[in-house]
Amino acid sequence: MHRSVLNFRDLGGLKVENGTVKPHRLLRGGPLKNLTQDIEETLLNEYELKNVVDLRTLDEQDREPNVILEGVTYTHLDIIGKGVRQSADPEAMLKAAENKSSQTSLDYMKSLNDIFVRDEHAQKEYREFIQILLKNEEGSTYFHCSAGKDRTGFAAALILKLLGASDEVVMKDYLRTNELNHDNRIMMRQKMLNENPNATKEEMENFEGYIIVKEEYISEAFKAIQEDYGTFENYVDKVLQINAEDIAKLRKEYVDEA
Repeated sequence: MHRSVLNFRDLGGLKVENGTVKPHRLLRGGPLKNLTQDIEETLLNEYELKNVVDLRTLDEQDREPNVILEGVTYTHLDIIGKGVRQSADPEAMLKAAENKSSQTSLDYMKSLNDIFVRDEHAQKEYREFIQILLKNEEGSTYFHCSAGKDRTGFAAALILKLLGASDEVVMKDYLRTNELNHDNRIMMRQKMLNENPNATKEEMENFEGYIIVKEEYISEAFKAIQEDYGTFENYVDKVLQINAEDIAKLRKEYVDEA
């Protein structure tokens, strides 16, 4: 499945506080584009897909539209919105890498993850994402962006922590992107070289930082949570605006108790 859908994975089986995440309930990855009939049938029949949550901008959606599957509800949550200082669009990242006067990829990606926590529009969209999961009592929800790594990575981290996953489990899932995105990384690296044949080793290493994930990236998001709210629990209360009853419902719906 992951060979047909960029960075695809089922969060099922990941360890949480009192068990494991239920299989075929929480799916993450990249756009659902150019799907074969077999893949469509797998999503609908094996994974019982009910919801698709698209975290991309409208421009990204126009460039790589999702396949529309019968009986599936599609929701658009543009995490970044307009007027923010960074873009999560891979095309924008490519341009940033080509701009030698721009900030490093490490600074860019840390700033992007800071936005996920501190930008009011991003807060609203992630809050709505959790509400969608609260309302879905059967089948799977597939949430994605263009590469399934940054906006999607933070969304996955949020729901995993709400389900009781340790920081170690959250980080392991986050970093798995580097394995699952391997072929796409090679393609994007070659595109960069084709457009910039004189790129230095340092410039290519900086570019690589845009197309992988690093611990430092998502750690910046959790650093912002710590600085602004003191604890993850306070962030959940004030930003996600869910209570203990909501968290209990999420765990009932998405956790197989040991």
